Amino acid sequence: MTVKFILGFHCHQPVGNFDFVFKETHMKSYSPLIRTLSALNVKFCLHASGILLEWWEKNDPELIKIISEGVEKGSTEIIGGGYYEPILASIPCKDRLRQLEMLNASLKRLFGRYPSGAWITERIWQPDIIKDLKEAGLNYAFLDDFQFFQAGVSPEEIDNIFRTEYCGQYLDIFPIHERLRYKIPFAKPDESLNEILYLNGRYSKLSVMFDDGEKMGGWPDTYEWVYGKDGNKGWLDNFVQEANSNTNYSEIKFELPSDILKDDSGKRAERVPVYLPISSYREMGEWTLSVNQRRIYEELKVQYPSATLSGGIWHNFLTRYPEANLHHKRMMHLSRKINCSSENRRKHLDNALNELMKSQANDAYWHGVFGGIYLPHLRRGIHTALLSSYIMYKEAVKERIEKEYYDFDTDGEDEAFFSNDFWCVIYKPSAGSFIALDYIEKGLTHSLGDLFCLHNEYDILKLKENGNKKTEDGQISGDSENGGNGSGNIPETIHKEVKYPSDLCDEDLIMRKDILPAFEILFNGENIYFKDESIKECADRGTIELKAVNFLKENLSLNITAGRTLEFFIARKAETDGKLDVIFRFAFPGGDGPAVNIALGADIKGINNHIEKEIETGTDNLVYLSDSFWGAKIILKERTETKCPEKYDLIFKPLTTVSLSEKGYERIFQGVELKYSFNLTHGKDFSSIISICIERI
Repeated sequence: MTVKFILGFHCHQPVGNFDFVFKETHMKSYSPLIRTLSALNVKFCLHASGILLEWWEKNDPELIKIISEGVEKGSTEIIGGGYYEPILASIPCKDRLRQLEMLNASLKRLFGRYPSGAWITERIWQPDIIKDLKEAGLNYAFLDDFQFFQAGVSPEEIDNIFRTEYCGQYLDIFPIHERLRYKIPFAKPDESLNEILYLNGRYSKLSVMFDDGEKMGGWPDTYEWVYGKDGNKGWLDNFVQEANSNTNYSEIKFELPSDILKDDSGKRAERVPVYLPISSYREMGEWTLSVNQRRIYEELKVQYPSATLSGGIWHNFLTRYPEANLHHKRMMHLSRKINCSSENRRKHLDNALNELMKSQANDAYWHGVFGGIYLPHLRRGIHTALLSSYIMYKEAVKERIEKEYYDFDTDGEDEAFFSNDFWCVIYKPSAGSFIALDYIEKGLTHSLGDLFCLHNEYDILKLKENGNKKTEDGQISGDSENGGNGSGNIPETIHKEVKYPSDLCDEDLIMRKDILPAFEILFNGENIYFKDESIKECADRGTIELKAVNFLKENLSLNITAGRTLEFFIARKAETDGKLDVIFRFAFPGGDGPAVNIALGADIKGINNHIEKEIETGTDNLVYLSDSFWGAKIILKERTETKCPEKYDLIFKPLTTVSLSEKGYERIFQGVELKYSFNLTHGKDFSSIISICIERI
């Protein structure tokens, strides 16, 4: 009996990732993996995202040639998908098709043929994507076996090719075997081959392993294990040699999916009908759960180890992370505007659409075990793409000023959106805050409000629970979530011992549910609801004015003017005592590196310093925040117009989060907070003007 085995690897790097990460992962994983498999004449599937193909074409054109030769001789099958690796189920249908067709065109140009199969990003399945896959000429895809188990397919039936449909359009699906994903390469070759060969004590008809290419050398401690050291063969060579020469595994035959779907006689292979729920692989469903739900889920896993327990769906991340939700809704909103302009005004917006598609890259929308949305450079990548797309759109439709009300965070309240040649702002009336603050001057485009705070995370809960178990070398004991057995030199997929910052304190673990605003006003520590807001274009073209009044006991008024400078006029009638805090928060492309500093008068300090200073009112008080990596500085000027108070406190601090990475728990710099703190006295009016200006350096 022949056991058909599909071996596939998915290779991708996020939009916004550092070039040195591309290079290191390429040298440790992509290059040796593809070159070794090609040299051994192994049949395998390869999916590479468009952004990675661009990097290969520029930095390793020989690898492109090797892949092309494999495609030509029938040993390599190229798999399609979304060009920038979007979650297909999360973007508009027109954008889905563009993403799919863009990668199709790139694969045709590089390798001489169009793909017939699709890689579904993160295996996020939603039935309606079938229509767009089929329209792009993609007839089959890969999903995890767990998704079939959720649909009621038994483990004994999983070694089949399945067929599903949506509105009468069919798609074939190959089930990826989760146990095999964890064996390759984290078990000895013979153990992995036995997993391919046997299914529930019998020969398997079909075994599929399609997983991240990065684990083949790019993950911690895997490079020497996979490719060898000091002249000794590594796991990959031994695996292929064992499969080809050991008679115990002679039934295993490496196959390509297109060959399986049509045998030599031209007959089509049998399919088993199935209808799958909205789903992803098992681990993704776990990560989407809230902390309380995850705790219950983990308890149920222990109680019912053989049960198919479903977690949440990927879209839950948009409810767990308001920052992801806001970016997603801004992307969707801009997509509608661009597509509408393309159709109704017949504007050529190809460049704007390409930048929009970059902003749909999935990596900075969610958080699993490592990184993701917690990494500022990944968020900056998709935010910059979104802003670039928006600028191109404005130029095409010749709109210098835009102002509208729209519910950008799906909470039932319309936010005020306004933009000119320099600023793009989303103002939330119920909190008197900016949930988005972007600078859009050409050459200096940057999301100043791209901030992130620590949200309620299951791994942080485990950190708190295990905090008293730390060892002398700064480690805590953690649960192993890997498929290796920890013996010999076999690497683990995730470390059992997790390091954390030696100076970790309770403040690092403070969690917040909502967005960290770029601007907000607090009175006695609470947000203020501003009513009767209005937005109008001033006589000075290119300037926008927003007025808001608070009719509660604080009786505050807020007037914001956006020209080249962003100006805030805050006034309060003399009625009550209280503490008024005006807070600004900024993110920097230069992070907390040496390129970024703060200057108060002649005092220049690094951005990681905590500063508290008493300031006298009645004069212009200046703060300079410089980022030479960005090429600009933020200048804040404050002047208190009234005699009360005579002094106020200026408090500056860095904003950080703690999250799990491949190296353990790491503190990540997210931005800075600058707080003007005024103690207001009953019977005395108060007013202050604070302006923000961006200058090149």
